[in-house]
Amino acid sequence: MRGRHLSRTAAHRKALRQNITNSLFTYGRIVTTLEKAKETKSFAEKLITIAKKGLLKKESDKPGYVHCYRQILARLRNADVARKLLGEGLWRETGGIAQRFVNRNGGYTRILKLSGTRLGVLSGNNVGKIPELEYRMEGRDRKLRLLGRRLNDNASRVVFELVDGLGEIQPVEEVKPAVTPV
Repeated sequence: MRGRHLSRTAAHRKALRQNITNSLFTYGRIVTTLEKAKETKSFAEKLITIAKKGLLKKESDKPGYVHCYRQILARLRNADVARKLLGEGLWRETGGIAQRFVNRNGGYTRILKLSGTRLGVLSGNNVGKIPELEYRMEGRDRKLRLLGRRLNDNASRVVFELVDGLGEIQPVEEVKPAVTPV
């Protein structure tokens, strides 16, 4: 009975977790709900840990490295993402996702909330100014309007991202919400 059920069957939850993790490793940052991000966070971090162990075995213990690769592949069901995680194929020169976290002991992902009282559109000078998050995905510029204090507007939406080196994606810290200090 552990974990969130998310109104899905066990097989559907497993597929959802795989898909969210594949998207996270592909793009570096995704926008999802808080509950899905919390449920997926431990799964993604365990995969990065397995990849780090595989990197340590790459030169000295080739069968151990292949075992780690196969463990990742069995959990993700996506060979391209598994190669990106370990730094194989197209990512051999730049290193993989696990290479970025070799000197880090956990905490590879973070969840940033998009809604709540801090992002609400308040009265005063900021009436009508709605903060927006601009980011780039699949070569296209995208915008996400950050509305708070209204039912069903980004109710539990979060940015779920890898911590280090997001590449071409603009960091969330640069977003200036239209809020007056209280």
